[in-house]
Amino acid sequence: MFSLSLDDVANGRAEVVDLTHDLREGTPIFPGGIPFTLEPLTQLSDGYYMNSFVSGEHTGTHVDAPAHFGKGLPTVDEIPSTNLVSQGILIDVQAKSSANSDYVLTLIDLQEWEKANGRIPAHALVILNTGWHQRWENPDRYLNRDESGALHSPGFAADAVRYLLKERNVNGVGIDTASIDPGKSTAFEAHKAVLQGGRYGVENLDNLNVLPGRGFSVVVAPMKISRGSGAPARVLAIVPR
Repeated sequence: MFSLSLDDVANGRAEVVDLTHDLREGTPIFPGGIPFTLEPLTQLSDGYYMNSFVSGEHTGTHVDAPAHFGKGLPTVDEIPSTNLVSQGILIDVQAKSSANSDYVLTLIDLQEWEKANGRIPAHALVILNTGWHQRWENPDRYLNRDESGALHSPGFAADAVRYLLKERNVNGVGIDTASIDPGKSTAFEAHKAVLQGGRYGVENLDNLNVLPGRGFSVVVAPMKISRGSGAPARVLAIVPR
């Protein structure tokens, strides 16, 4: 049972918050990704307006499907639709991330959050608010590379993710950085824990500062790309007024 519904929106008890960055040219790209480009095909003077676009599966606000890190695991089109609608949980680590660009949410951090805020429910989407979404308009600051080219941004520790999957049975995890792993990671342990566990990740989220710690719903709507390892997504939260 989700805490809020579209009836609450219609009756003014809740609002819809878009957690999606605009997909446009020049936005930050994780190393190895494909930039978004838009090319006009027609103008209204031709009778109608239409464009073509090129984008990587993991460009902009997007979903990582299990197949992204596991052979034979579900592709983005195979994620059950019921798992794309979740109770939302927001863990705010902006202060810690501001003090340490390499901050990692550990199992101990997660358990301390539950002591203060209550048990994370099953079938939740657990979102980490690092404050990085406020850097989006500055790609260099968002990716935060050092002189060697390594990225520095916060993320989830693998032990925290395994706990969320095994002990709390969450639908997935989300974050406002380019990776659910800390940026400097080369082993991608959080990715492996989430995706090889059959769940999904959502990266490059926006507008997280308007979300409460809990009591909201999230709809994740990735493009349904056949055999896709992931896809750009529109992510919406239904939040109490």
